[in-house]
Amino acid sequence: MSSSGDGTPPNRRIGEIAAMVSAVTAVIGLLLAVFGVPFVGGSSAHRTIAGGAETAPASSTPAPTETHTPGSPAATIEPSTAPSASSQPSASSQPSPSAVPKGWHRVSEPDLTVAFALPDGWIQRMKNDIQSNWKSPDDAHDMSVKRDTSYGSTAVEASAGQLAWYRDTSKSSMADLEVVTHPTQQNGQSALWLEIDYHWVRQREPRKRVELFVAGQAGHVYQLLFDTAASSEKLARQRQMFATARAHLLIDWSAPS
Repeated sequence: MSSSGDGTPPNRRIGEIAAMVSAVTAVIGLLLAVFGVPFVGGSSAHRTIAGGAETAPASSTPAPTETHTPGSPAATIEPSTAPSASSQPSASSQPSPSAVPKGWHRVSEPDLTVAFALPDGWIQRMKNDIQSNWKSPDDAHDMSVKRDTSYGSTAVEASAGQLAWYRDTSKSSMADLEVVTHPTQQNGQSALWLEIDYHWVRQREPRKRVELFVAGQAGHVYQLLFDTAASSEKLARQRQMFATARAHLLIDWSAPS
């Protein structure tokens, strides 16, 4: 049988073609490896193998979040920038108190290991081993700072226990509570603040209570609250005071010697 036109046996030509294909494949593989093109089953940049989802850059500012009970208005609050004292227990390492706004002054309660700011002219109505209660000169607003272990050592436990007490009308004299719970940051750690709409028993005037819960040391939870009648003017004032008080709250605080 005659061979092909150029005198090369067919088996030899097939072998040359196979060698050429193999060489080209090797060159392509080398180029893919050099330029970082992933193979099937690998992970390209910013992609995880397990999930196959793009990896977003980490945000330095946590997004505001909220939870609320049915029938209550929704609202959010940005994480607080209040200084952290609880993470630095020694007096020498505690942050220096920031200057309070004009018309406010700082109050220290050594027995409660807390320092806070109040508008000028407010009157202390009650003080015991767990709380300090204050009232505005016109009796329109109430404020309280509390350090307690009664309901647990976390903000979640303490807020749940306090709400259960509020809902017991025979103890609290509060009725028809509607509650919105906001996760937030306070003094450098996770915290909760609550919006509580209610009225006193045998009174129909609607009221608003805003209350912060943040865990401190030794199982204590600190609470900061403002309470007022729910008129537009008073609520606007309450929001401003609550924000200012949060910004100047120092927990696990001991006065410098």
